[in-house]
Amino acid sequence: MAIVTAAEQSLAPVSAGAATTGKEGSARATAPRPTRSWADWAGFTAFMLCAGWLLRGPRSLGIFLVVPVLYEMGTAATFLLRGRPQRSSPALLPRLVAYGSAFLIPVFARWALRWHPALVAGTTERAVQVAGASLWLCGLVLGFWPLWHLRTAFSVEPAARQLVTAGPYQIARHPIYASYLLTFTGFLLLHLTVPMALVTGLWFFLTGVRMRYEEQVLTATFPEYRSYREQVGALGPRLWRRHGSASAATEAVAR
Repeated sequence: MAIVTAAEQSLAPVSAGAATTGKEGSARATAPRPTRSWADWAGFTAFMLCAGWLLRGPRSLGIFLVVPVLYEMGTAATFLLRGRPQRSSPALLPRLVAYGSAFLIPVFARWALRWHPALVAGTTERAVQVAGASLWLCGLVLGFWPLWHLRTAFSVEPAARQLVTAGPYQIARHPIYASYLLTFTGFLLLHLTVPMALVTGLWFFLTGVRMRYEEQVLTATFPEYRSYREQVGALGPRLWRRHGSASAATEAVAR
């Protein structure tokens, strides 16, 4: 079973897979196009290799491989479109957490499928298979929307490039991670084993820590991020909002 990931909230986020920092919103207009750094080319190359790996997936998946391959290629392209970060985390631990979250499930799945297939044995229950495939595909398709809005602010490591609050970022602060949640939950249902469940649980933990590191960078760079965070949930709409600060979050969107 093929999987995917990218990176989310690099503000300015993954799936190979899982993973990033980012936010969009305001000042795309006047900044000159920066010269590409080695990190940009490394990110582009890594995700194009992920796309190539997916193309070598089981032929039984047929057209279902198209969506994850296009997603990985789109993620690769963001590394050549993004601007320079205004701020990034200098510490090693946030970076390790980010890369662990981004690549944990894809690397484990590839290793297990090749060397220990029993660790990711396919689910035999038809209803669970259908639910898993639906969540997997839904997460991948929905992931294109925030990826497009974050295309000039994408990063795997915690970094602030642009404050993105438009589009899906009006619904969730980390919509790419929300799409990963659907994708990886679906993948777990398709390969419902104890080892896969443990790895998925570890991904949830790492991604939660990753979001906190990213938001520390965003808050330090964009003062308006505090009011935005009060109004918008991390992975989906808040069930309640504080009165008086809705307009502040709206004003953060500069088009």
